[in-house]
Amino acid sequence: MYVELHTASAFSFLQGASLPEALVDRAAELGYPAIALLDRDGVYGLPRFHKAAFAAGINPSVGAELTIERPGGPARSGESGSSAGSGMSGESGRTGGLEDTAPENADGYRNLCRLITRMKMRAPKGEGALQLDELEGCTSGLVALAGRAALDGRRHGVGGLLDRLVGLFGRDRVYVELQRHLRRDEERDNAALAALATAFGVPT
Repeated sequence: MYVELHTASAFSFLQGASLPEALVDRAAELGYPAIALLDRDGVYGLPRFHKAAFAAGINPSVGAELTIERPGGPARSGESGSSAGSGMSGESGRTGGLEDTAPENADGYRNLCRLITRMKMRAPKGEGALQLDELEGCTSGLVALAGRAALDGRRHGVGGLLDRLVGLFGRDRVYVELQRHLRRDEERDNAALAALATAFGVPT
């Protein structure tokens, strides 16, 4: 059964259009048993999302899509590549551009909030980024999803990003994210990502 693990709400400016309650309502209409909310650089919609999901009898997974700084400056939305998760039951990750984070347990949620706070405290409102090395020591309870940025050999070397995520999170908490929006380039990239996942022994 399909479960959406990479949903953004209206709290992610220019990325999502629907409020958390509307996302949950639609998931219930489609018969989803669960849905994950991964807003950009924060957990802004978490309280409303949880309240709506529990009322609808849907298992809520939460996390965040974190901006990861690349050499030469912070990467922006269109450059995402891996995700990480912490705390309740979500899974995702996006680095080399973005890093999605979803909690497995309370420890993971604490680590996710620490990373978000670290990023926000040193930057103007609406900005901020983390260095990949800053995830060191803050990955307990987090799951990482590596997306299309894992294919950017110019920035990380072939397989370099996935190798780094496995080192930070552990092989059992890294997944390769495949997205299908009926676009030809996605299928090509998905085939490459699936091959990369097989080479590193991580699931998709």
